[in-house]
Amino acid sequence: MSPWYEDSFGRDYMALYPHRDLAEARADVAGIVGLVNPPKGQPLLDLCCGTGRHLQALHETGFTDLTGIDLSQQLLDIARRRLDAVGAGTVRLIRYDMRKIPHHERFATVLSLFTSFGYFADASDDETVLRAVHAALRPGGTFSIDTLNRSWTIARLEPRSDRAIDGARVAIERTISADGLRVEKEIRIETPGTPPKSYRESVRMYTAGEMKTMLERAGFADLRFYGGLDGRAHDVASPRMIVVATRPQEIPA
Repeated sequence: MSPWYEDSFGRDYMALYPHRDLAEARADVAGIVGLVNPPKGQPLLDLCCGTGRHLQALHETGFTDLTGIDLSQQLLDIARRRLDAVGAGTVRLIRYDMRKIPHHERFATVLSLFTSFGYFADASDDETVLRAVHAALRPGGTFSIDTLNRSWTIARLEPRSDRAIDGARVAIERTISADGLRVEKEIRIETPGTPPKSYRESVRMYTAGEMKTMLERAGFADLRFYGGLDGRAHDVASPRMIVVATRPQEIPA
């Protein structure tokens, strides 16, 4: 049985998240510019870039050296068409596993947006991602990760939603795993005249303390935590957990 993330990020993905659009991506990028202040002329990596909406917003904002990595070729194909259509053909798109970023000390900034972290069954794989990001960053480079805040997610979990999207019925059931560490989704899409489709999502949630330990173990320093891309303070009631971390400059021997 293949991992859930190899099956769930196909053409139905966009239909499941129609509200995750370019307008939201532009707002996210504005927040990133405020929190991180990435250098616009230096290489930036959007890790798990999906359909490229954040890359488009970054291009519009004046970033000139952009790369996106994703495991889904279907989403990368959509991203390529999107970016080419707006004159962003120089943005590089690469199909790769995020645990194996094919660059060493290239990027000034790496971004992980819209809960693109915590996908793997084994938490050690999440730490492998952090080490891969650290290796891909230049000394002095910045990593920003936007992920779930575990306490808020558990407290606000909506067990079931049922809505119509483009003529299809989309039913989503959400649960917290028995160990309290993962949020699980079971998604069923029913379209008249076609067989129903089912997808699963499973994302590990971390506390700020756990993220701090993992990031420092991967070699990061100068960690800052926020409760949202708007820069609000982070606490147990924050809707998101935003972390900004630095790969330290190397000290000459």
